[in-house]
Amino acid sequence: MDYRSTGIYKGFVGLLLKFGIKPEKMKEFMKFAVVGGSGVIVNMGFFFIFTRYAGVRMEFASPMAIEISILTNFFLNNAWTFRKRDTRVGFTGRILRYHLVTAVAGLVNYLTLLLLVKVFGMHDMIGNLIGILLGTVINFFLNSLWTWRVSDPLEN
Repeated sequence: MDYRSTGIYKGFVGLLLKFGIKPEKMKEFMKFAVVGGSGVIVNMGFFFIFTRYAGVRMEFASPMAIEISILTNFFLNNAWTFRKRDTRVGFTGRILRYHLVTAVAGLVNYLTLLLLVKVFGMHDMIGNLIGILLGTVINFFLNSLWTWRVSDPLEN
């Protein structure tokens, strides 16, 4: 059986299309998702270590864990996900753009965590994970459209 004929696959592709991810970018999106998954592990792992073993308060541990995952994700996305793109800017420009985009996504992550934990009493690890998921959506679209934007040969 061809996996593309399954309802799960068709539903997933339909969802991606609704969010504006075109079929030709599916492979790129999947790589981004794998890198993002590794970033979740990095973020959650460092958040856990900082809050449970290093005695760092949640309000400080979260931004530290977010920054570490930002850096690991940038290097993985640059080397693997968007490696084939002929981009407009060099490495330094991409890492600066990536930080700006992920700062927005990280702020969404952080504010979601604080809202869910402090206002709604949710467990901090679950609140952090939900924040990560919301930030990921913002992260992919802005980075795809700006950080690793493909150069237009007519502009050169």
